[in-house]
Amino acid sequence: MTNQDIHRLAVCSDLRRNLLIVLNEGKKSLGDLRDGLQVSSTTVLHALRELEKNSLTFQDKDKNYSLTNIGRIVALKMLDFNDAAETLRNHERFWLEHDLSGIPQNLMERIGCLKDSILVENTPTDIFKVHSNFINLLKNAKEIKGVSPFFIPEFSLLFEELILKKNIDIQLLLTKEVQEKIDKEVLKKIFLKENSKFELYILKEDVKIAFTVTDYFLSIGFFRYDGIYDYNNDIISYSKEANAWGRDLFEHYAKLSQRIIL
Repeated sequence: MTNQDIHRLAVCSDLRRNLLIVLNEGKKSLGDLRDGLQVSSTTVLHALRELEKNSLTFQDKDKNYSLTNIGRIVALKMLDFNDAAETLRNHERFWLEHDLSGIPQNLMERIGCLKDSILVENTPTDIFKVHSNFINLLKNAKEIKGVSPFFIPEFSLLFEELILKKNIDIQLLLTKEVQEKIDKEVLKKIFLKENSKFELYILKEDVKIAFTVTDYFLSIGFFRYDGIYDYNNDIISYSKEANAWGRDLFEHYAKLSQRIIL
């Protein structure tokens, strides 16, 4: 079966595509497929014959229909594509207007993990909405992993509250320039604190993304194509898929960083 055959079978027919997606949930009888897809048995059978002829589905001894190994792989790829399309469609303008080069290729392929994200935007009457929302979310976190290529004046006070008072597990990856702007006395207190769970890393290269992943949310921001960081927009997600995606993104940058020990 050629690539063109797979494309024709799985993409060029809504019914065949839906059959693959439904069967990915598990084996189904003809009646299940007919009722679930709301089409006639004859129509379903015709589509199933096409899929079976090309080794994507099969009928077992109990007359139920299932995906072959090839069919399951094709179905998963289709679901990935659907999730990616939904992610991009939900906030189309945001994805078009920002430099996404900070996302490595392997994670760009999994961008569908962010399909349940919401876009937080500053407004003319609330120009600090993005920042305030982010700070409030952080204060409820029990674990924080962050990457930041820019400095926020509140960093020092925030670190004091989260680390010295709440003893939250925090790992930060910062550029050298950002690290040098953090209050040195605050850093010293943090590193001298007994049983401190704070780890600081310096990024070895410039990054085009800022993000934070915690025990319950993922926050991402990007630079615009003019090289200016966009403080007015923030993507937030609370899903497990997005959180796992964010942790993988953090590990990607952690490998490009060096830990600092004072």
